[in-house]
Amino acid sequence: MIPQTSNPVIPEIVVEGRRADGTFVVVSQGRRLVATEAQLLAIHREREEKIARMVEDPWRYGWENPAWGMSDAAFTDLRKQFPRGVTELLILGGNRSGKSRYYARRAMQHLVNKPGAKVWCLQSTEAASIQSQQPYLWEYLPTEWRPMASGKLKKGSVANITYSQKGGFTENSFVLPNGSQCWFKFYSMDVTSIEGSELDFVWADELVTPDWLEALRFRLLTRDGELGIGFTPIEGYTTTVKEYLDGARTLEECEAPLLPRHKHGELVGYEMVPRVQQCTREKARVVYFHTADNPYGNPEAMAMELKGSNRERVLMRAYGVPTKHRLSMFPKFRDTVHVVPQDKVPSGGTVFHFVDPGEGKTWAMLWVRFSPDGRAWVYREWPDQIDYIEGVGYAGAWADADGKLQDGRPGPAQKACAGFGFDDYKRIIEAAEKVDGVTAAERWMDSRYGNTPTMTHEGVRTLIEQCSERIDMDFRATSGQAIVEGVTVLNDWLSYDEEKPVDAMNCPRLFISERCKNLIYALKTWTGADGKKGATKDWIDILRYIALSGVAYEDPDLMSVRPGGTY
Repeated sequence: MIPQTSNPVIPEIVVEGRRADGTFVVVSQGRRLVATEAQLLAIHREREEKIARMVEDPWRYGWENPAWGMSDAAFTDLRKQFPRGVTELLILGGNRSGKSRYYARRAMQHLVNKPGAKVWCLQSTEAASIQSQQPYLWEYLPTEWRPMASGKLKKGSVANITYSQKGGFTENSFVLPNGSQCWFKFYSMDVTSIEGSELDFVWADELVTPDWLEALRFRLLTRDGELGIGFTPIEGYTTTVKEYLDGARTLEECEAPLLPRHKHGELVGYEMVPRVQQCTREKARVVYFHTADNPYGNPEAMAMELKGSNRERVLMRAYGVPTKHRLSMFPKFRDTVHVVPQDKVPSGGTVFHFVDPGEGKTWAMLWVRFSPDGRAWVYREWPDQIDYIEGVGYAGAWADADGKLQDGRPGPAQKACAGFGFDDYKRIIEAAEKVDGVTAAERWMDSRYGNTPTMTHEGVRTLIEQCSERIDMDFRATSGQAIVEGVTVLNDWLSYDEEKPVDAMNCPRLFISERCKNLIYALKTWTGADGKKGATKDWIDILRYIALSGVAYEDPDLMSVRPGGTY
């Protein structure tokens, strides 16, 4: 057999044997066929030419990692949802997973397909840029603009491309014949003093900092640009990664073959790892590149290297999942298990209303329905991020990710309705329950705030007493038990056997409607590290009140009329 060029994505031709008539039985690209000697030579020549084209002109013929399609789809979907503004994608990749090549190709798509496009590629230092960014941009230049002999395109009125392997692009920039220009910038520069125009695309590789992110978003805003960040999470949960991952909702996940699950010595499945996530920043997503996605990265060798490694190292090196960070207090909470569409919340059951008021801030409220099977379904929060509030507008998020504060920083919703009075809250509560077609069987309020006496025109009154007297809403005081007790009960409610499929016999007791974005964010991110000032603590407090109150489903035929409403 004629020598064949080795290529990990185009299998070698295998000759299984020669028949009596002189023809050959051949396996080529997964197909078994019979070929004459001339046809065999033609098949070989076709394979060699295909490999040569892939090497010589990656822009047109290069192999595309299947994970690239997920990233393209994420950008496309975000732009469809948000025609204006900056869309963002964080790619978290295992070692040699192909994220740098993806962003180099994405950058070149902007430069080639949009005449006059402006692109920045960012790295920590100039040396790192020359080594790990600029060669990929050079490879993806269309061949007609990339003369191989000199590495220099003859300068015209517009174009200016000079490249060498040792020094990269001259002056860390190049200009294409269509007027598009790319610059290479470095984090060692002062972001506030860098000159530059409005941008269409930015590729920020590895350790980009929050101050750079903020500046880049404004550079991209005018042109409705794209911001792409690539990161291998060796450093774990950095402030930048935290900004994207805190509260992120998993849209797609898959099995991790390097993380098997065993029971009684037998393989029962594999751990699930995220593939695509939606960030709390609505115009941003996260895509995970796995080392196994890229056959050029020798994934078999990586699997051998990681054999016997701890879970943290495997997640980080093979699947791009950061693990060196503080853990949420609810480690079993999963979007794919505990979050349900609103129309999946049972229509029957007993409804309870819980309130956590606060001085100088918006009251936080949850409505929970207990179904006859004993499960709890939190189906409404207020304020939410969906409904318009008369006189206020959209409240926004209750908490936002913060690079320093473990439990996030207060969002606009915490002060949006800070000036509301009793009548305002009565209007909100009655309107919500009218929409839902049910009045709460009981109402509960945080005992610490609700039972605190204050001086009013009528004398010393608690907030619970004032609600009863002024707006005819009766609240019961919640338990004053320690935080740890409520957290323990909630973790019990969230628990299920992860080794088995989720079904009617193996499922948690607590479910959250997808509408309750503030609560979902809190369940994912609250650590308690920020104490009483924690930005997400209010929603966790209300869940604790629910868990410790003892409320449950009650048969309507046995229920008596209660203060605060009826079944």
